[in-house]
Amino acid sequence: MHKISRERVTQLARDLLEAMTRTRSVTLLKEREVVRQSIAHALADELKREEEREENVRRRIATMKKPPASRSRDYEMLFVQLMEEEYLREGLDT
Repeated sequence: MHKISRERVTQLARDLLEAMTRTRSVTLLKEREVVRQSIAHALADELKREEEREENVRRRIATMKKPPASRSRDYEMLFVQLMEEEYLREGLDT
């Protein structure tokens, strides 16, 4: 996964806030800036957690007796499978 810049996270938070406030079903209980900052913080936290999951999977693959060649199709398939296990371990759907 590519790292996302702080500016991009901020822009995504703005975009999400705009999309949410366009609907009549969302009423902000706090100031827009506070909500935007909360969204940005949640996005940044989840991106960090995703990087940690990926690192855990890479470490697991590296410790295998016969790991598949890096960037091979077998490696990519194993990586996806182990990522799904990471999500399930955390109780997240894939």
